[in-house]
Amino acid sequence: MTPERCPCCDHDLVTTGTAPAWCPACEWNLGAFDARRAPRTWGLRAGDRADHWLAFRLNRRLYDSLAGRDVGGRGNPVARVAMLLLAAPLALFPPLVLVTGVYLTLSGIPFGPVVGPVLLIGLISAAWPHRRDRHWQPWIVDRAAAPALFALLDRVAAAAGAPMPHEVRLDHDINAYVTVRGLRRRRTLSIGLPLWASLEPQERIGLLAHELGHFVNHDPRRGVVVRTAIGVLRNLLDMLASTLRMGIWMLPLVVVVSPVLWLLSTALLILSGRDSQRAEYLADQVATRVAGSAAMEGLFDGLVVAGGLPAAMAAGHHRHADPHAWRAAAGRLRGAATLDAERTLTLRHQAALLDSHPPTGLRRRMVRSWAVHEPRVAPSDQEWTAIDHDLSPWYAKLAARLRG
Repeated sequence: MTPERCPCCDHDLVTTGTAPAWCPACEWNLGAFDARRAPRTWGLRAGDRADHWLAFRLNRRLYDSLAGRDVGGRGNPVARVAMLLLAAPLALFPPLVLVTGVYLTLSGIPFGPVVGPVLLIGLISAAWPHRRDRHWQPWIVDRAAAPALFALLDRVAAAAGAPMPHEVRLDHDINAYVTVRGLRRRRTLSIGLPLWASLEPQERIGLLAHELGHFVNHDPRRGVVVRTAIGVLRNLLDMLASTLRMGIWMLPLVVVVSPVLWLLSTALLILSGRDSQRAEYLADQVATRVAGSAAMEGLFDGLVVAGGLPAAMAAGHHRHADPHAWRAAAGRLRGAATLDAERTLTLRHQAALLDSHPPTGLRRRMVRSWAVHEPRVAPSDQEWTAIDHDLSPWYAKLAARLRG
């Protein structure tokens, strides 16, 4: 039975719902495993508990090593070397298969004309761009359709010392992210309209600066070698899963090969995930200098409550096409008495070895540990009105999409 007072500092314990109680003063028991909230990652609950136990401590260790300091452009060199040693052979696997397939096809050796084309067909099948099925596709917006938004992106990119994205997308997700794809390294920025609308104006600057900061923060998962290796592993796992449809006689191959590929994928994700968390802090530091410290603290509060936005909008019968309605709903969630506890609980609920982001609560604390920054980019009310006007057609599409 959990005591009512902290055994370490004698402070009153707090809890929310059925979550294990913790001490808000010294954070005793904050790292307790919450079986009701923890995802099933490893198949066995013992594995999930071990994952949580280790990730919670690694998250705190990384925070303690960076708090109040300049994050720096590069991560742990030993971890990066290990990542490259693991990723490089995987990244070279497709060209190796290509060369082998062509050689066998043309060499004239026994069975070569049969095995070679099979290898080439398998490579083409794995490498061919597969569209990830999404119920709804994002909308692509250009400078002609949203000049005020792109003018803001120009200012934020310049202040962050980051290049502009080649493509900007809007969608219905409560999220924002960037991707870098292909040999030409095409940069894409995706903005979820519900998240964008729910934030205060200056917090949106922080969101943009953070995402654009990923173009200059040396995130290993966005590097060519690591990203290619992860893609190869995922494609191979997908191919193995699809071979089961060919018949039960393929089961031995799947049983033997799948665990090896899964272990390689997990090891690569864990190694890159630790360094990716450092890269997230660096992007936060870039954003803090552009948007200001207060805006970044508010942004993280917005992320803490973002999961409750759909229910808050439904409860208030708000119009999804009105950006002010999203902000009003988020304001009510932020005003809840449990916000401070929810911030703290992110340290527990967002502790996972495969997670590339530090817990939101730690990111907010990190901003508070740095020197206070005033905003470098602070648009006027008139500029925000022009941006809302640019986005109004997509807010209407968002409302129609969510109704349907």
